[in-house]
Amino acid sequence: MPETSRESSAPSTNDAVLAFEQGRLGDAERLARARLAVRPDDALAANVLGLSLLHQHQPAEAAVIFRALVNQHGGEASFWGNLGTALRADGRLGEAEDAYMRALRLRPADPQGLANLGFLHVESKRVVRAKELLLASLQLQPADTEVRIYAAQMCLECGDEAQARQLLQDWKSWQRALDGVLRVELAALLLRLGENTDGETLLRAQLHDPRTGDVARARLILVLERFNRLDEARALLAELPDPGRIGDPALREEIIESDAMLAARAGDVSRARALFEKLGAETTSGGRKEVDRWFLLAKWCDQMGDYPACMEYLRRAHEGQMKVAVQLVPELAEPGANPLNIIDFYVTADQRRAWKPVEAPATQDSPVFVVGFPRSGTTMLEQMLDAHPGLASMDERPFVQHVIERMQAMGLQYPEHLGELDAERCAILRDHYWRSTRTVVALEPGQRLVDKNPLTMLRLPLLVRLFPKAKIIFVVRNPCDVVLSNYMQHFNAPAYVALCSTLPRLAAGYAAAMKFWDEHVALLQPDVFEWRYESAITDFEGMTAKLGAFLELDDIGPLRDFSEHARRKGYIGTPSYAQVVQPVYASSIGRWRRYREAFEPILPLLEPSMQHWQYEA
Repeated sequence: MPETSRESSAPSTNDAVLAFEQGRLGDAERLARARLAVRPDDALAANVLGLSLLHQHQPAEAAVIFRALVNQHGGEASFWGNLGTALRADGRLGEAEDAYMRALRLRPADPQGLANLGFLHVESKRVVRAKELLLASLQLQPADTEVRIYAAQMCLECGDEAQARQLLQDWKSWQRALDGVLRVELAALLLRLGENTDGETLLRAQLHDPRTGDVARARLILVLERFNRLDEARALLAELPDPGRIGDPALREEIIESDAMLAARAGDVSRARALFEKLGAETTSGGRKEVDRWFLLAKWCDQMGDYPACMEYLRRAHEGQMKVAVQLVPELAEPGANPLNIIDFYVTADQRRAWKPVEAPATQDSPVFVVGFPRSGTTMLEQMLDAHPGLASMDERPFVQHVIERMQAMGLQYPEHLGELDAERCAILRDHYWRSTRTVVALEPGQRLVDKNPLTMLRLPLLVRLFPKAKIIFVVRNPCDVVLSNYMQHFNAPAYVALCSTLPRLAAGYAAAMKFWDEHVALLQPDVFEWRYESAITDFEGMTAKLGAFLELDDIGPLRDFSEHARRKGYIGTPSYAQVVQPVYASSIGRWRRYREAFEPILPLLEPSMQHWQYEA
């Protein structure tokens, strides 16, 4: 059909496309509308109009345009994908998912379509499916760094640290091409992976960026607080704008969080709580961030003496965590599930008698193992030991569990086949352990390794088999305080999240772990020193002297100055990072009594351990 004079005088579709590609969104919208005024059926012009509206933060208006397009051109996958993106930006996630699925049915191997659906699942907190979709997109388009960053994020949410590291292993070769937003997200990932220097450096590089400088500054404040560098953090906080004058809700949230964390570290928990509660009423961030906030609010309510509010925030936090945990391990939702299944791996007396004799490494050539149920005081003890020049510790690592997996890869079942380990196989497994530890700590000549991982207590048979002369320190604390402290912590491992999800489940797990420990200590007779947390608080000098004698240390002076050593160390990779830089204090002894009503139903589960160590209920 020949073009009319009116059509010939109207802007061309190519003019609108060029304006959009050049980032002139207002011009693109005007030119597209003018073109559609004379050619209402111009699908490309309509698509440009929808995209220009979307990029001008008008997702509802864009969705109307794209809905009309798919009604007219239902076989075009890109129109369905654009509709899904507009609906997602408008918060209509269910409709957006339907549109993305229609796009993928039309073009199943489209990397952008897979990524779009993956991003939607990120927003919906469906982390397992999000990870699958983003990794599938990356297979088709490996150079997409945005997808790579968010795929690594989902790997971490799923507990797959190895995959996340693999995705980011060459980040230095492509990070310069990232925009500021993605550089900040990359920094967060590196920090979660323990690459603290690189993460901090990336954030500092963004501080003067007009678009992302303030969010980088707010996140750097949280990093410095985590590293116990509080003066630096407060100086950065003073540079941030007043959140009341910020229109961007995400940035406002980041600044308020930073302010609240530093207020709490300064002792003003009332202000920290008020800031977080106001933030919770204004935002619905959901997912990890909201769970983090609930755990912190519970902690601050406890410090303020508002114990009912503390328990309510803990209930919300654990429910939020379980929503993610059951995506990763669905069987954890079953009532009879056993999150600590390692407890079932007992060694019998007959199996122990059948162990082949092997030559054991000397005590000085063996690690010092620090074990005990989590939240018993193992971190404080680790920092004491690390302060001694003859000892070197590492953040909690699952290296002992990796040795079990190596044993199983050799075709031997754990613990049934421990007795079949001859000298050669024991040497192979020890070498595997030492090679793993050397990736995180370099021992000086004459130094002994301190391997602190509380639940290694449940792998005692392996310790005794490979290092029978090793010194093992078992940390003891009031069982009720231990259970309460675990319930108040934000852990990441799905099995441990499930274990801590309710007080009854946690108490049952604690009781089973202690039964396992007591029976295996009696059977295997390891060289164990019991470090009682409460005694260390009330008689620090006496307990330190006993510890030094057990470890055969000539000078115990460095052990006494552990808090100063921890402060110099900076990063401490456990929830106790703020406590261990302080001198010993007694405020946590008997804290469970504030929650006695909640503990009454579970005291029978804890009574055997209470009696064994002479704690009174």
